[in-house]
Amino acid sequence: MMKVLWRSRRLARLAGCTALALGLAGTAGAVSAPAEARVTATLTRYHLVASWGANGNAELGDGTTTSRWQPGDVRTSNDLTQVAAGLVHALAVRSDGTVWAWGLNAWGELGDGSTTERSEPVQVAGLTGITQVAAGAFFSLALRSDGTVWAWGANQNGQLGRKTVTGHEVTPARVAVLNHVTKIAAGNDFALALRSDGIVFAWGRGQSGQLGNGGMADSPVPVKIAGLARVTGIAAGWDASLATENNGISAITSVWAWGANQDGQLGDGTLAGHATTERVTGLPVYIAGLSAGDGFAAVLATDGSVWDWGANGIGELGLAPHTSAVTRPVNAIAAGSGITQLAAGVSHMLALKSDGTVLSWGWNQSGQLGRDPAGQASAGPGPVTGLAGATQVSAGWQSSYAVHTVP
Repeated sequence: MMKVLWRSRRLARLAGCTALALGLAGTAGAVSAPAEARVTATLTRYHLVASWGANGNAELGDGTTTSRWQPGDVRTSNDLTQVAAGLVHALAVRSDGTVWAWGLNAWGELGDGSTTERSEPVQVAGLTGITQVAAGAFFSLALRSDGTVWAWGANQNGQLGRKTVTGHEVTPARVAVLNHVTKIAAGNDFALALRSDGIVFAWGRGQSGQLGNGGMADSPVPVKIAGLARVTGIAAGWDASLATENNGISAITSVWAWGANQDGQLGDGTLAGHATTERVTGLPVYIAGLSAGDGFAAVLATDGSVWDWGANGIGELGLAPHTSAVTRPVNAIAAGSGITQLAAGVSHMLALKSDGTVLSWGWNQSGQLGRDPAGQASAGPGPVTGLAGATQVSAGWQSSYAVHTVP
């Protein structure tokens, strides 16, 4: 399955196409002689997950396998806090700390004890107290409030971090060694974890140097990434990794990259990969976020500007498509944009704005940009149609997701 999906994406590129309930108090007046009484009303806001794009493997979670470019809600509860997109499956965290999953399940990536595809969300077995989830190509991760990490799904490269290499595992188990973790990220078939002391660990496939330990061997157990401390953020792309590091004195931030570089995704001016961290130059000194896709990467500065680099054959960088690889960071979106979060998919990008709207750009073969018509690569950022009140976004292969609030 993975080889088929990978081949399809590469052929497409060559062809040039390549939610938590919140109560808000209000008041209403009522008069009855001889006294006046004031009645307080409560407005409940539901936190839902909207999805759009490809749905051949039920990854939109709406009970069907029909693709659509218009956002529609996943059939799940109204108290969701986070969504994470894998290649063709997705995860969501409820306010009670449980995890729900839907889509492809051939490798047990939904964690319900089966390998049965699900068109509506099912509960991941045995998980409580979860604060964050991340989804790789065919595996899943969850971070518990006690700082432990749990994993399930495909494990042919040791990406579940269980000290073993197996075909797949259909229920969650704890990732070995790790404690005090504050952030997790999942790439194609490897994973990253940030510990509370600013140290980063990686495990899974390492053949492109994406584990950052100086070698290119797979590791079924987390290994420390050399040369990094005081890390504040992490991102895992298809076969490359990113991290932000604070200088320890002020909010000045450095961005580091390692792994594959065939599309310039390391931003070092070359197409040569490396298995150790290297600083990305030419970026603003105050970074608010980062994200990585397949062959491209982007960072968000605190002033709202977006800087990106790597593949742009289908407009992944928010620039006119069909350009050659961009090996140094370029300013794709100017300061003052109002963007607060970036989410890279395989070949498209989502950007959340402070007003709750979402921008998209890149590949649009299945309508994953959320704007008509599907099937065309974008020439730059544009708004997702009909979506408001968004609070978090995530992008998969040819599908997109947003936690959003509605009355």
